[in-house]
Amino acid sequence: MGDNLRVADLQLHLYNLTVERNQTSVDLSPREAQLLEYLMRHRNQILTRELIEEALWEWGSEPESNALTVLVRKLRHRLQLVSAADWIKTVYGMGYGLKAPDNQI
Repeated sequence: MGDNLRVADLQLHLYNLTVERNQTSVDLSPREAQLLEYLMRHRNQILTRELIEEALWEWGSEPESNALTVLVRKLRHRLQLVSAADWIKTVYGMGYGLKAPDNQI
């Protein structure tokens, strides 16, 4: 799949852990990049908290009860810097998903 993932005009550079849109680039922590990669690979799907936690945390390690919520908030803050914070959708009682606005190519 290469070192880059793209959804519409949002690009994740896996090699250097940055996200880019509109010629603006923002650094991500390794965990933020993992979350964004997982959401991008499953775009337009609602992923349960359990699925995301299983994908991001090693087997046998239990994340803190609010770890995913905190991580999503941090990632949204980073995406806000490239005007894409609203791409992460929260479906209360279910989980999270990534969806580009309809006017994106």
